[in-house]
Amino acid sequence: MADQVVREKEVELIKGFLGMVRRKISVDTMRILDAGCGNGYTLEVLHALGPSFSFYGLEFTDEMLEIARNRNLAGCVLDHGDIISTHYEDCYFDVVYTERCLINILDSEEQQTAIREIARILKPSGYYLMIEGFIDGLANNNKARREMGLEEDINPAYHNLYFDKDQLFPAIRHIFQVVHPVEIDAAMGEYLAPSNFLSSHYFIARILHPLITKGEWVRNTEFVKFFSFLPPIGNYAPIKAYILKKL
Repeated sequence: MADQVVREKEVELIKGFLGMVRRKISVDTMRILDAGCGNGYTLEVLHALGPSFSFYGLEFTDEMLEIARNRNLAGCVLDHGDIISTHYEDCYFDVVYTERCLINILDSEEQQTAIREIARILKPSGYYLMIEGFIDGLANNNKARREMGLEEDINPAYHNLYFDKDQLFPAIRHIFQVVHPVEIDAAMGEYLAPSNFLSSHYFIARILHPLITKGEWVRNTEFVKFFSFLPPIGNYAPIKAYILKKL
């Protein structure tokens, strides 16, 4: 992820989510899978959370997995594999999360196969934190760009297939229930893991910044970083976070 604000906010959200779940369930050590862990950056940050979390990483690309292994994360199990069909036992993990992993599967049926596999390896009532690309936030962002006179739409990368939540969630409702963060932690949930956590950032970075500069958006400018403290408002980010609970 080249966008530093997106990367930081994703990791912050995952940390908050894991803290919520840790307070919710009574186990000595939570087993957590980073499905599509890439170069292991997120795992390296989360590894510092301590011994009450047992981390696993699954990565398909050999080069990325090698980088992750070179981070020497003691106690973190890193495996080569494909999330569509894994070697893990049934009901093995308390939590699975993905960061922009399933959008790299360029077939909607295979995407759903991957989600069913995540359900298989999750314990009953286990949680899947789905941080993936969705078309509705992207459509709203492009609509706002056009209203501001920015004629060129921003489209997904050629190697990404974004989800349509109106099609996805009905298709998996027999295995997963979408839950609101407050259902996990009534005191803090609303603030720790909102689904639109990147909306304000995308509005600033992809709409307001190019409008002011009269050019195309550029990642990681000081202008954009200055506004990164804003709370999430609206639905202007393609990347969203949904908490799914296994039925």
